[in-house]
Amino acid sequence: MISERASGEPNARRREATDLYATVLEVVKRYHGAARITRVSYGAGMPVDRLRLLMDRLLALGLLQSEDVDGRPVFDITPRGQEFLDTYWKMRGFVEGLEGAPDRRAGGRR
Repeated sequence: MISERASGEPNARRREATDLYATVLEVVKRYHGAARITRVSYGAGMPVDRLRLLMDRLLALGLLQSEDVDGRPVFDITPRGQEFLDTYWKMRGFVEGLEGAPDRRAGGRR
């Protein structure tokens, strides 16, 4: 996923916390339990120091799990993390549908 700010769009907005959580979880999911912090950093478009704080939060919330492999942590998404992603994408679909729907008030009634 590309940062909306980095995409060069004139109306680009800051990513919300939920957007960042979803981005990181999607990147971690892509590596099937073998996601190292640098891979996630590149995939999410975030510096490692900022990502560490976010991943600590995801670990505390039970959305990620970590284990040491060769003395370094690797991350995997938990079932609760997958549930978060499913709900996130469903809500994004609703919001995008609402943003694209015509405003009924603008039409005929006054």
